[in-house]
Amino acid sequence: MCTSLTYEAKNHTFFLARTMDFGVKLEGRPVAIPRNYVWERQNGKEIKTRYGFVGTGRKLDGYFFADGVNEFGLSVAELYHPNEATHHDSKKPGKLNLAPHEFIMWVMGENKSIAEIKENIGGVRLINKKVSLLDDVPPLHYIITDSTGESIVIETEDKELVIKENPVGVMTNSPKFEWHLTNLNNFLSLKPTNVKNRQVGELTLHPFGQGSGTFGLPGGFTSPERFVRTVYMKHLIKQAADSTEAVNTILKILNGVTIPKGVNIKDDGLDDYTQYRAVMDASNKIYYFNPYDTNSIFAVKLTEELLNAVEPTEFLFEEELQIQFMNC
Repeated sequence: MCTSLTYEAKNHTFFLARTMDFGVKLEGRPVAIPRNYVWERQNGKEIKTRYGFVGTGRKLDGYFFADGVNEFGLSVAELYHPNEATHHDSKKPGKLNLAPHEFIMWVMGENKSIAEIKENIGGVRLINKKVSLLDDVPPLHYIITDSTGESIVIETEDKELVIKENPVGVMTNSPKFEWHLTNLNNFLSLKPTNVKNRQVGELTLHPFGQGSGTFGLPGGFTSPERFVRTVYMKHLIKQAADSTEAVNTILKILNGVTIPKGVNIKDDGLDDYTQYRAVMDASNKIYYFNPYDTNSIFAVKLTEELLNAVEPTEFLFEEELQIQFMNC
């Protein structure tokens, strides 16, 4: 389970960020895919990417990505959508038939903007194909933003891909996205200021202390609770002035939904915890990566050298990445 959000700084730089919460250790690392990279789909057919991108990935049968930003600032993250995501069982001639976990490669490798995705998505069909690491078909949905700051969610309904506008710039997991938007109506009373004293007969009721306006703010790690908590934090936190301050601000928001090991155990006994956090700068094409075992932030900027490389560039963040120390 994961949490994601978009963000805009005062200087109009735009971001997409996420926590990667999972039980199975993914061992992902930042990987830059160059332009014109040829990759093989699970159905045996090849695709040549038009655009380069960087994100957290891992080489299994081919490269498997969970998120990233491309050279035009188009940024995407895939999150689990259990009991909701549905896919076709067979390929269809004339369609680009992809496994659910391959869709993110198409988004970043073939599109410059959300406008292009809206034009092109009708030609894509998601089919049931397993990820070897999980031996299962991952039930996914996707949050996307671009250099204009527009934000959408893509989910499957009756096995077809559906684009949904994202007015709050937040996405978590199940249920469907519109349910989460409706659920926000239950929390209209939340506010950053304290509630006022109230007279009940001859008794004066008063808050116990600071923060009474947040009474009722959900504090658990379920998808609905994380959604409400992130919307509240995102839309009330002081807006960052520039891109550097924005990364720090975004991580402050993610602190509220970052899951440490041991506090959220799955039925199979595995820890569901935040394996890494990522911030994608859509305006400057920089990918920020914060793994579980350190508070350091590692950054990869999409350069012409990376974009024109012959093969993908994998980064062992302990040694090779530029380190930027920030308060997490």
